[in-house]
Amino acid sequence: MADLNLKSLHPFLQHNGTTLDNDSRIESYTHDHGEGAILCMIHGYPQSSYMSVIPALKDNYSLFVPELPNYGISTTSMPWNKRDMGTLLLRALHATLKSGSTRPIIWCSHDRGARIGHRLLTSPSSLTQNIKAAIFMDIVPSLEQWKSFANPAASVAYFHWPFLARPDAPEMITSMGGAKYCRLIMERGKGQNDAGVASMQSDDAWDHYCAVFDTKAAIDGSCADYTDGAMPECEAQTEDQKAGRKVQVPLLVLYSEGSLARMHDVPKVWKDWATGELECVGVGEGHGHYFPESRPEFVVEQVKRWVAKVLS
Repeated sequence: MADLNLKSLHPFLQHNGTTLDNDSRIESYTHDHGEGAILCMIHGYPQSSYMSVIPALKDNYSLFVPELPNYGISTTSMPWNKRDMGTLLLRALHATLKSGSTRPIIWCSHDRGARIGHRLLTSPSSLTQNIKAAIFMDIVPSLEQWKSFANPAASVAYFHWPFLARPDAPEMITSMGGAKYCRLIMERGKGQNDAGVASMQSDDAWDHYCAVFDTKAAIDGSCADYTDGAMPECEAQTEDQKAGRKVQVPLLVLYSEGSLARMHDVPKVWKDWATGELECVGVGEGHGHYFPESRPEFVVEQVKRWVAKVLS
């Protein structure tokens, strides 16, 4: 199943391999209209770009769908930090889509992909200047997530956060088996909606995720992501808040009512981290953390609505 990729699922996409700085290679999938808005769609943990929402968006927007560096497919020797990983992704976008450096970009992302977007948008540069709006799915800022661990329920639900940040986590996951561990994480976050779970598992998606994750590269790289997301990212976000560095572009936050919202008042949290237009929309009906795959039609509806609103 590791040989499956987004192009094998959606043949209309173009597969790109972009080499940057000699030892970084970003694998991505694109559908380019040559003009207009670009959706930069970034996956989360422990997944890959194998997304089911793509066909419903291709006629409306150009698409750039990369594989996160060191999650088993894209590669880099750079130490993991969210700003540098986001910079690699934007450079690859600029290299693969016509006029990618000047057209409006919507950062549309789930989980770890959203956290990369959050770091980029609080650390603006010439590369981020044409990100005109963002969609973050099922996150609160990392600092807020760590603070919530004073609640035992949150600590149990998100046990993998401190676990993956430990230096011995890769060895322990390898001992269990990367594929078995990946399936465990997916099971824990799948939600209670039976039709949604079936949607998540369609097109052999879980088998694909598990096959990709059953590699040393994916285990080591994703643990490095969570290590950076502990002390380094929390320290950076503490300084961001002190300095008033917040998300300034229009931001739509989609969140799971039965998962993330059980631990956080999501709209209230984000009001303190964004100064631009902010909208928070809950996803209910028993859908869990992976609602982009379990309820894709709702996500597509919200993406289209938000993009039309912010680019009108």
